[in-house]
Amino acid sequence: MNSRSILIAIVLSVATSFAAADTSLVLKPDAKRIAASKSVENKKCPVSGEEIGSMGEARVVVYKGKAVKLCCAGCVKAFAKDPAKFLAIAEQPEGAHDSHEGHDHH
Repeated sequence: MNSRSILIAIVLSVATSFAAADTSLVLKPDAKRIAASKSVENKKCPVSGEEIGSMGEARVVVYKGKAVKLCCAGCVKAFAKDPAKFLAIAEQPEGAHDSHEGHDHH
């Protein structure tokens, strides 16, 4: 391989790795975006710890290609401030999250 071919191969490799890393945050995803995302299937809100549905209709956000259910609009705002933290909480096994750190409903 000549140096030009090697350079092209490196550029394509780097471009592909960046394209694969989805760091997007969609606070109001449409049904198509939600369907195309991998559902975390969380039963509790990662922000408040409330049961999904206990505060009315659940809200859904999509972060890094994963659909996360939240209990209310207030939690959407809190999720947006630190999405990586709350995604990690949502992905924990059920019962591992019992904090009301994001805000208080009482």
